[in-house]
Amino acid sequence: MIALEDLKNFAKIFLTGIYENLERIIFGSGRYTSLEMREAILSGKIKIPRTVIEDLCIGCEGCANVCPTKAIEMIPIEPIKITENYVKDKIPKINYEKCVYCLYCHDFCPVFSVFNEISPIHPRDVGEDYIEIDISKILKKKVEISEEQLNRICSILSINLRRIIKE
Repeated sequence: MIALEDLKNFAKIFLTGIYENLERIIFGSGRYTSLEMREAILSGKIKIPRTVIEDLCIGCEGCANVCPTKAIEMIPIEPIKITENYVKDKIPKINYEKCVYCLYCHDFCPVFSVFNEISPIHPRDVGEDYIEIDISKILKKKVEISEEQLNRICSILSINLRRIIKE
């Protein structure tokens, strides 16, 4: 049972909080972004950093499979033949409301972890607007990776990476 004293304390904290934050609530003072910045964000004038290099992504779903918060959704695209045996038909899209920036997507990406190239996915920014890439050449690159590491990576992918590497 809640004591009268507890209710009084709760009411005091509640009213104090409203009073101390009244200016912020009514006038929007003490905000982290200026009104100009807020307007630019809401109107879409702010350029959001690119988080996926679509040309470099192989669409393996590894990033989506390792994401602990399920913040990555694979979006269907027009199929692109990358190698003789592999066609990419989806790319990742990050939901920033769910992302906790653990960087698993980046670290587990086979383009990065196996082929030692820039990762096509990063929750913050993947860099330059234009990077000239031929993913089919990257996938033909000789790699040195232990069987244990290859098994671990293959277990999270939706593709048969072993078949791509052995081509």
